Amino acid sequence: MNSRFDYPTNTGSLGGPRRASTVISPFQQTPNRTPFERAWEHAVSAQRRPTVLVVEDSDETSFLLRTVLTRKGYRVVEAWDGKQAIEVAESEELDLILLDLQLPRLNGLGVIHRLRQNPKLETVPIVIITGQDPEKYRSSAIAEGCDDFLMKPIDFDRLDALLDYYAPTGQLAA
Repeated sequence: MNSRFDYPTNTGSLGGPRRASTVISPFQQTPNRTPFERAWEHAVSAQRRPTVLVVEDSDETSFLLRTVLTRKGYRVVEAWDGKQAIEVAESEELDLILLDLQLPRLNGLGVIHRLRQNPKLETVPIVIITGQDPEKYRSSAIAEGCDDFLMKPIDFDRLDALLDYYAPTGQLAA
């Protein structure tokens, strides 16, 4: 299988804003597909996959989450800072938001506050991902509308449980 990764240009927290990435379709258009392959491709692409917004300014964590979520059957959209997270969330139909607390331009608590003011986004589950002590932020995060916490380094069993609870794909875990 030919895979091509487009790595975003990372200017980090001190540089300019980065663009959200787009998901690359695993179905490359090739003229030599059999009728069965074309029918299968259409059936798979017709199914709506749950969409997860990953808001993370660390390239490593973002890449890790994007890879894991895509392999589990999720459509992944990304944002690199708080303001971009709001823009992406308002333009997408989201099933879950995985949100870092420490972000440039607008921190995670500010993002939650703004998202919960939008009627379209007030019920979308938001899971904070943090390397900080969650007790330090728990009361203010819950008051803003956070649904859950995931600690860094990421516990993949916990991530699976959160995904199954908030945005199940309808398929069995691999």
